[in-house]
Amino acid sequence: MGKKVSIIVPIYNVEDYLEECLSSIINQTFEYIEIILINDGSTDRSFEIMKDFAKKDNRIKIISQQNKGVSEARNVGIRIASGQYILFVDSDDIILTNTVETLYNKIIQTNSDVLLGNVLHYYPDGSKVLVCKRNEILNNLTCISSEDFFTKYMGEKDFLMLVYLFFCKRELIVEKKIFFKKGIIYEDELWCVQILLNANSISVIDFNYYSYRQREDSLTHSDINFRIKSSFIVAREYNKIVIKLKEDRQGTKRLIYTRIFFLLFIIHNLLQEADKPVFSGYEYFSKLLIEIYPELPYSLQRKYLTTVLYAKI
Repeated sequence: MGKKVSIIVPIYNVEDYLEECLSSIINQTFEYIEIILINDGSTDRSFEIMKDFAKKDNRIKIISQQNKGVSEARNVGIRIASGQYILFVDSDDIILTNTVETLYNKIIQTNSDVLLGNVLHYYPDGSKVLVCKRNEILNNLTCISSEDFFTKYMGEKDFLMLVYLFFCKRELIVEKKIFFKKGIIYEDELWCVQILLNANSISVIDFNYYSYRQREDSLTHSDINFRIKSSFIVAREYNKIVIKLKEDRQGTKRLIYTRIFFLLFIIHNLLQEADKPVFSGYEYFSKLLIEIYPELPYSLQRKYLTTVLYAKI
């Protein structure tokens, strides 16, 4: 039958969590997988743990590189993957043992390019909390188009742009050259939107398969200046995408603009956290508002920006 699914795991200094992660992967009920471990310059025992697992399971491939970040590690995995479908797993997280079997059967049944599932936050005390649950109406749909997905689903408040909730055809990723942008965090945010834009068909499954470990030392808790810069870069990339969209994708355009100003909201909160009142990017967002609403006077422009910044999302 061959390798139907490639599981890509970027790894950097996670010796405390890696064994639990890899155990959840090698014990999958679906047999036809390859497990690609990208050692991104780890300096702790992570590489030794990888090698121990590889000795026990010949489905594991280890690729070692100098530390280049999670985006480049995932990109390497995509390029060497041989599976028809790809699932990303972060090296400190875990998945249910029937994850791949359930996702594979569903995506074959729906014949879709992308299948989306649910995530639970996994806390140090062992508790798990569901934070992203698929809409029941969409869950009952066999398959929907990209435009329908953006207009009917992406506006939901619990929609999260998390790469490990995307079970995708490798062919879509490679043919459309949808790789992760290097040198930023929130790379999921950008990659996931690009996948959704390019998919011909999308399906969802109400399946809580992914446990996302909550850690204070994770990248999402990294340097505030880096997080602000990354948010701004993603917002600008979104605007470039909108400019290229065809006129018949007005619903998609509106929802991407929503994501852009959600990023502005994040930036504002980070500035408050760092007690930094000045952000040069505000002028960019002001001009963007004028482009969206050409007739908007300056006073209303400032009002709308303020509304975005202080809205309770």
